[in-house]
Amino acid sequence: MIDITQLNVPQRTATTTIDGPLMLLAGAGTGKTRVITYRIAHMLDRGIPADQIVALTFTNKAAREMNTRLTELVGGRSKNVLLGTFHSYCIKILRRYHEQAELSANFGLAGTSDQIELVRKSIEELGWTAYIKPAAAHHRISQAKNQLISPDDINQLARDQSFVDPAMMTEIYKLYERQLRLNRVIDFDDCIFRTVHLLNLHEDVRQDITLRHRRFLVDEFQDTNFSQLRILELLAKDHRHLCVVGDDDQSIYSWRGAMPETLIKFEEIFPEALQITLDQNYRCTNVILDGANSVIVNNPKRKPKKLWSESRGQEKIAIANPVDDVAEARHVAQKILAWRGRGLGPDQIGILYRANSQARALELALREHRVPYRVFGGQSLFEKKEIKDVLSYLRLVGDPDHRLSFWRIINLPARGLGLKSLEAIESASIKAHCSPFEALEKGLVDLPHRSQEAASKFCDQIRSLHLPKLEHPEQVADLTRRIIKTFALEQEYRQKAGSVQQASYKLETLRQLPDWLAGVAEPLAKEGAFGWKDFMDSLSLGDEPPQRDQKNQQPAVSLMTIHAAKGLEFPLVFLVGVEEDLIPHKNSLEDRAIDEERRLFYVAMTRAKIKLYLSHCQERQVGRQRLERNPSRFIQEIPAEVTELEGEDTAASQQTTQQRQAATNEKLGSLRSLLKSGFREAGSDPQHR
Repeated sequence: MIDITQLNVPQRTATTTIDGPLMLLAGAGTGKTRVITYRIAHMLDRGIPADQIVALTFTNKAAREMNTRLTELVGGRSKNVLLGTFHSYCIKILRRYHEQAELSANFGLAGTSDQIELVRKSIEELGWTAYIKPAAAHHRISQAKNQLISPDDINQLARDQSFVDPAMMTEIYKLYERQLRLNRVIDFDDCIFRTVHLLNLHEDVRQDITLRHRRFLVDEFQDTNFSQLRILELLAKDHRHLCVVGDDDQSIYSWRGAMPETLIKFEEIFPEALQITLDQNYRCTNVILDGANSVIVNNPKRKPKKLWSESRGQEKIAIANPVDDVAEARHVAQKILAWRGRGLGPDQIGILYRANSQARALELALREHRVPYRVFGGQSLFEKKEIKDVLSYLRLVGDPDHRLSFWRIINLPARGLGLKSLEAIESASIKAHCSPFEALEKGLVDLPHRSQEAASKFCDQIRSLHLPKLEHPEQVADLTRRIIKTFALEQEYRQKAGSVQQASYKLETLRQLPDWLAGVAEPLAKEGAFGWKDFMDSLSLGDEPPQRDQKNQQPAVSLMTIHAAKGLEFPLVFLVGVEEDLIPHKNSLEDRAIDEERRLFYVAMTRAKIKLYLSHCQERQVGRQRLERNPSRFIQEIPAEVTELEGEDTAASQQTTQQRQAATNEKLGSLRSLLKSGFREAGSDPQHR
């Protein structure tokens, strides 16, 4: 039996209330993950079978953390609890009922870059490349699927001047779906979209699932969208044992389709739901919480809550107004050195910003002051060309019928297969109703002698690398190394790199990849779900791969966007660029968008445990221009009593743009007068100098 006496009263109530619908409003740092794990443990103590419990969250990282905590709490009793992301859960459903979902047994999952490439092909086939960009069309299709809208009904989406006519989008959407079917893959949004249709159309499937899975817990519920909410409604409408945990004040992913209104819609679907609020914060000082509470209360249509803490820390929120972004970066570096002198390690410090472009000046300043740092975000590891190439080889080794992978690497390295040869392979594949690899392997393609030799060697190499069964993570690492060696990929990237430095980066990434992929495989092996399909699905659905060995990593200051910092915490936080046009962002001028920007600012503030620094510049380099800046409106919403102004430029921060310009003109006028008087005193004529 677990000991729940260490939980506070609302946490204990949420833990022991396991029947019926429950909405848990959990503010930042209030111990929601702890409550979820204790709630699952309490269910197990009450005799509820582990395989009836489904816990869903929104990132693999969060799922791994929850699984670790649950194992520490109840040991092996949690082994059969189904714990993962929404998308991974739906993939399992689609694989189990693939016939009813009208999918092939071995359907694949297209990555983001593959999806955009298929959209591009659809646009090209329609002859509309001059009218719409693939990424924009892909975003529109994703929006439609998140709202369960089919191609013929895409006109139901709100019109936006940045997108083409709905009639054109209908045709692109239809052709994109045909491309997916041709390649026997689904996209990321299809995981939810197709599951909803499966449950709607096949009542026997829905009942079968609800008989096996009877207890649902959903973390980060404010990040759900319409289609995900529909799945929960369909699966829980009979037994109604559903607990959702969320905080509308931390809903910051509307661009991914998330809706803070899901909390209200949940109450409409389950009107009998009990609501419990967690408002005791275990992370921040009351000074920081008072500031954050005062900001977020300005958002209308939110669930009321006011966070508080037993922490006695009195460090005020520091606000600085440096001259420009270079001075801002140096100010941050100097403050970090001061705190390190007080015993704070670099890994206890986070620097947050609204846009990745802000990191450049910070990196330069940290190097100048010899502060170790690590930048998070930017280009995803799995979006780098060399990684996508190796993963395509890996997928093809595991599944030779994977068409997208085949076309990506059939001529990498070059095998003398020109466009005519590739067209011949595709034609033979269609005629024989088989995959391109199978057509090539069976000799169904008429190729020139040298091309045929190269193609045969390629097929033999792929077959020689195939492992009938994956049993442990080291197999993945070993197989990845063999792929890199067999196909001479290091030599390929060394020759094709634009510079020695670029080649060095690519080769270092390749050398790290085997261990990274083994890190992806480790949690699957522990869960007993380690096979080719599970592994490939985890690569397509996953976050950045976990590091297997972090012991040798040097402690470093973390640099990241506010979005990337969600769920993290640091004793010391610097939030830079707190300016109009950055936060709130210049593209977020509507009331609804401003509300989300305020939530983003609130999330950033509540990452700090002990001390929070805010800074806004007088000027900032934006592209090739130096632009004057004004402090964010959100700074004005923080009570003066919890803030302190610092730095020699503080006085200037209180001036308006016009006042600063007037002061500058006055200084220039004084300088001209001084120069003229200097010339006269020296008896010089400036025209002859």
